[in-house]
Parts: sequence; C-alpha cells; structure tokens
Amino acid sequence: MKYFKKEATRSAERYIITAENFEKVTDHKSPYEIRNTDGSISQYGVCPSCLNPIQIIGLVKKSKNSPYGRHAGKTIRGIASWNQLKYEYCPYADKGYRRRINEDELLPEITEDVIELYDLLKNNFDRVVYVIEKALNICCSSNFWTKVLEQYLINEAYCYPWLTEANLPYIFAYRGMTHNNLYGQQVKVNSPIYNKLQKHNNVRFEKSQNGKEDYLIIFNKDRYLNLEFRFTEHRQNALDGKTLIETMRFCIDDLTSGETIVNELIEFDETYFMNIVNNSNNERYRNQKLLNIAQKIMVPLC
Repeated sequence: MKYFKKEATRSAERYIITAENFEKVTDHKSPYEIRNTDGSISQYGVCPSCLNPIQIIGLVKKSKNSPYGRHAGKTIRGIASWNQLKYEYCPYADKGYRRRINEDELLPEITEDVIELYDLLKNNFDRVVYVIEKALNICCSSNFWTKVLEQYLINEAYCYPWLTEANLPYIFAYRGMTHNNLYGQQVKVNSPIYNKLQKHNNVRFEKSQNGKEDYLIIFNKDRYLNLEFRFTEHRQNALDGKTLIETMRFCIDDLTSGETIVNELIEFDETYFMNIVNNSNNERYRNQKLLNIAQKIMVPLC
C-alpha cells in the first residue's frame, strides 16, 4: 500500500509512504520504530483501509521499488490491535484471505469503526452529496437526498464491510441511490449523462429558475417517464500491492422500455473526500439544509 496512518481511526490523516513523511509524522519514535532482538530496526504504521498495524518496507534499505506498507499480521502495542475480520475485508489483504465483495453482506455487529463512519456521514452529509453530484454530473433536490439517506439507513448500509472514509460518498450512492427516480432532477449540460439522456425520445430538458446555470431539469416529452438510478459492480483492486483502484458501475435504466441508457464506470478518488473534510477553508461552503436533514434522520447508533 502507498499510504499509512499514524492512528487507527477513520478521521486520521493518510500520508504517502516516504522516508520524509515517516520522519515528519513519527520522528522515528517508538512504537513506530522498534529495535528487534537481532539489532535490526523496523518501522510500523496503520493500514488506511482496515486500520490494522502494518510494517513499512524499504524506508532504510534502498531498493528498486518505492517504500510500501504490508500488514504486520499481529498486534503492535501502542499502534493498533490486530483484527482478523477487518483484515479479510481489506483490499490489500493477501488473495487467500481477502473476501470477495458481496453487496448484500453486512457486518454482524455495530463496532466503533461503524459508528465513526456513521458519524462522519452525519456530520458531513452535505460534503458527501457534493462529491457524488460532482462525480455523476447531477444536482438533486433536498427531497431526493432525504429519500436516498432514508434508504441507506433502513438497509443498514453503514454496516457494509468494505466501507471506509475514503469511499464513503461513493458507497453512499451505491447503496442509497439505487432505484431512486431521476425525474425532476438536474444534470450538467454536455456531460456524458446529459448527452446520453438527450438522445432518449421521451426526455426533454428545462431550465430551473433557482438551479445552477449550466444544469437543466429532466422532464418527459409526452408519456410517463420512468428513469431510475442503478449502481453495481463495486470492485477494489490493489495493483502491485500498492495502488488501490476502486470502482463501481453507474447506470440509468428506463423501466418502461427495459433499456439501459447510461452505463458508466466510476473510479473513486482515494483522498478527495477527506481532503475536503479536513480543509478548514471549506467551512464557509457548508449546506446547512442538508446537514439539518442528516441531524434529524440519523439517530445515534448507541
């Protein structure tokens, strides 16, 4: 893996694994750097995905490859306790241990990790909506996002085992937006979704009086228009054990004709959402209406 954390929490910052970053973050202090019984020195951190302890390879002894992290397979006192179940849901786990993604699978209990991600969504609901709207080139109403959030909660999607702080906006869409209707929502002009919907013989676009300037609202031309969002094929692939490629497929179906109008692969940005959350300059851009919806609907898990 190419990132490490200093603390085993979802809110902890991710750092690219370099000698400079490790020194800056840990100052080479114990328990992040440990002298072994044979006199050798080992460096440790936290996996950004499963929050298990990792050993950082290649910081001191130079090699042709860049430094990287690999799971320690044991508890490193002062850093993190080893959790086998979390490891099995980690995209960086060895293939013999890694669980295949099953969108119907949920964790058997609500853990501290689940609660932390739940609260992250609650306190940053407007930012989650911002990320997914930007990724899909859409702009939806508060009522729409209320329905999506209600669907996410009633299906207990916060217990989805592959959920992390990095993919939270995308998994929120994946588990909450599916089967919600697109009618009356806005799409960005000249975006891929707009260009494909424009070819539909029963779709017309109108400008909204209060909408964004480069967005148009979807309406029907004559007969009833029944367009639904659908998300499928959530995949994680840790290329060469370092770079994580995470994707899902985004579709729009016409339920009247059975035609799939939009079928696009969306690649997740691993750091974008948390960069927004951690940037204090973004506080002035908060959407209080969306935050109020989350505060009202999302009751404490414990």
